[in-house]
Amino acid sequence: MSAAEASVALLSRGRAHRLSESGRKGGADLEALVERRGRVIAAGTLVRGASYALGGCLAWAAVDARVGGAWSVAAVFVGIAAMYSLGEALPRSLAVHNPERVGLAVAQLARAITAVLHPVARVLAAAWVRAAGLVAEQRVEDPWVTEEEYRASAAEDEESAKEEAEEAIIDAVADFTQKIVREVMVPRTDMVCVADDASMSEALEIIERTGYSRLPVYHGSVDDVRGVLCAKDLLVCLGKSSCPASVGPIARPPYFVPETKPIEELLVEMRSRTHIAIVADEYGGTAGLVTIEDLLEEIVGEIFDEYDVAEQVVVDLGDGRMSVDARMPVDDLNEMFGTDIEPQADSVGGLFVELAGHIPNVGESVEIEGLRLTVDAVDRNRVRRILVEPAPREEGSDE
Repeated sequence: MSAAEASVALLSRGRAHRLSESGRKGGADLEALVERRGRVIAAGTLVRGASYALGGCLAWAAVDARVGGAWSVAAVFVGIAAMYSLGEALPRSLAVHNPERVGLAVAQLARAITAVLHPVARVLAAAWVRAAGLVAEQRVEDPWVTEEEYRASAAEDEESAKEEAEEAIIDAVADFTQKIVREVMVPRTDMVCVADDASMSEALEIIERTGYSRLPVYHGSVDDVRGVLCAKDLLVCLGKSSCPASVGPIARPPYFVPETKPIEELLVEMRSRTHIAIVADEYGGTAGLVTIEDLLEEIVGEIFDEYDVAEQVVVDLGDGRMSVDARMPVDDLNEMFGTDIEPQADSVGGLFVELAGHIPNVGESVEIEGLRLTVDAVDRNRVRRILVEPAPREEGSDE
């Protein structure tokens, strides 16, 4: 148990989880022990005390039967010292130098011992607390795990967290190089725009309401974007007597990009040109818009400012049921449920419309690759949220 104690004290939860995911023998048991370090320590204390007592008794019995007297007392100390050396110091030293290998080797046995002794340890601990008059909130340091081991464990947890963050960013960068503008843009239906003949006060009201600092300026329809209005230019203009009546004249020239352009190239271009680009479809219309922030979020995750309202893309409802934003990429759905869906559409909402063949209503369902998708919320002709759950198994499917 000393080897198990030292191993779980030194291994981080992240490392234990990766060992379990790798399928190595004892990995799942080791992860369970790391998650319950306190139980392992309590069981180890009981085993240690019992082993010391057993070692002392055996040594006393062996010597007393042959020599007796003071030699019997000395034999007790020798027996305890032998138990400490072989059952405490040596296993702990091995575990400190190689916590993964030793932990995997002893995990199954240690977990079984911990499960058996945990009830006993709880009873004894409760009795000790009552007898010593300790308050429930007081933390009792474990004398069998040293401060150095606790520090090493904390450092390992911090290092593991850094490694996981680095791996996530590396994966995001790899994905970044494979994506095109259409996959990351704000779709046309979500664009906030202003007409070129809108007054300054109307444009200012839109900026105040939405919190956006740049607005596409269109003439007639969103398919004819003529410029981009910057809040900074609007505020400067309002302070001048020569300010025009509408926003058209102060709009900056728009920067158009095709929806098939790799975002890796776009990021390089936008660094020296503008913070916003209008995405044109194959017919010359407006497909959406993309900002530098949209591109950076593909690497570092969502970036929220004081105007953003965080909306949960995925809500876990339990029992394998998920409520997802209809704009979530199908690739993310495949990763969540282990499927291999390859639709023409990019989003889960688009996938649903593709399968249904029409604009759906709330409550409509479709099934694909063992999943049932049900429309949970709509806004006019647009699907907003979709409930994803395992499809019911057909009767006799196991036969």
